[in-house]
Amino acid sequence: MSDTAFERDTTALLASEFRRLALANGWSKKSARYKDERQKFYGLAVAQDFNAFWGSTESRLAAWQDLCLHLGIAEVPNSIKGCKQALKPINVNLIDLVDSKRQDTKPKTFSSEAACAEYTRKTGKIFPKARAKANPLLRQFLVVVFG
Repeated sequence: MSDTAFERDTTALLASEFRRLALANGWSKKSARYKDERQKFYGLAVAQDFNAFWGSTESRLAAWQDLCLHLGIAEVPNSIKGCKQALKPINVNLIDLVDSKRQDTKPKTFSSEAACAEYTRKTGKIFPKARAKANPLLRQFLVVVFG
């Protein structure tokens, strides 16, 4: 991923950590390399952190319920199906979701997939779709960013 040895601070925001990595490697913000490395970095970091917080097992009710709680659902359902239904209308950027869990804050949510996608494009906080599809819990939050 990088040209220099880099140890990620798992207490820091992901965007801050990527900026630190880019500076250490001298990647220009407008370069293709910067954008490619940012996507790789976010893909790996979010997958690791999401798995640490919630896991990747679709059949773990406690993980679904914690996601509901973290995203502000007042009455947390007692079933996975109920949790999925409660989470369905919530649009959140995956990078912000992981950062907010780490910092014990509420993540920014959006009124529509389109608004979430626009924010994601503007900020460059793009999580690779293939990685999200590999985790059933992450898959819940996929939005079409390009297309």
